[in-house]
Amino acid sequence: MMFCALSSAKGMNVKMDKTWTTIFYQETNPVRRMELLRENTGNGERKEEQYRNQLWIARYGKSSPVKDEFVGCLLDLKYLAEVITIDWGGKRRKQGMQIIDTLGMSEIESRDELYHKILLEELQNVFLKYIEVSRNGRDFTSFVFGVGQLTEEGIAKKIAQQINMIAFQAPHLLHMDKEFALLQEAALLAFRQLYPNKEYFSENNLPF
Repeated sequence: MMFCALSSAKGMNVKMDKTWTTIFYQETNPVRRMELLRENTGNGERKEEQYRNQLWIARYGKSSPVKDEFVGCLLDLKYLAEVITIDWGGKRRKQGMQIIDTLGMSEIESRDELYHKILLEELQNVFLKYIEVSRNGRDFTSFVFGVGQLTEEGIAKKIAQQINMIAFQAPHLLHMDKEFALLQEAALLAFRQLYPNKEYFSENNLPF
């Protein structure tokens, strides 16, 4: 009887953990995310708690979230995609390495499977946030200089183009596709979650 009770309790804990983490990784409001994390984090001994806390601090800092460093990294990659021609002295590649480090992807091959899973979920959330901010920006959804409005189809295509610049074009220009592979996977997961019936990416993950 004792074994059955323990097994049942363990199964319930796993189910509850999956429920709150699903909400956590779909939530884009950082304050609400912080509340969810605090409400569902124990004494910090479990690996998954340690990994989530590490990534939280890397993204938002130790105090109340004000600046989102991970979204900032996406903007940096977009900028690199726009300005890279020839990388004299490897300056741009150094910037790429710094972005990888900020996003928690440095030495990713040596990390365990659980860390990969949690980081992938966090990076997917970063793209969900980026897409949300883009969709709510009048300049982004207008034709030019805030005049006219793009259709939903036009907005989806524009987001696909931006994701390509951030997750694929910039890493390719930096010759760092392998290092950014997890970010690329997260980008496609986020886009296909929000636009399940709009496939703008070909087999090599580039927009049509």
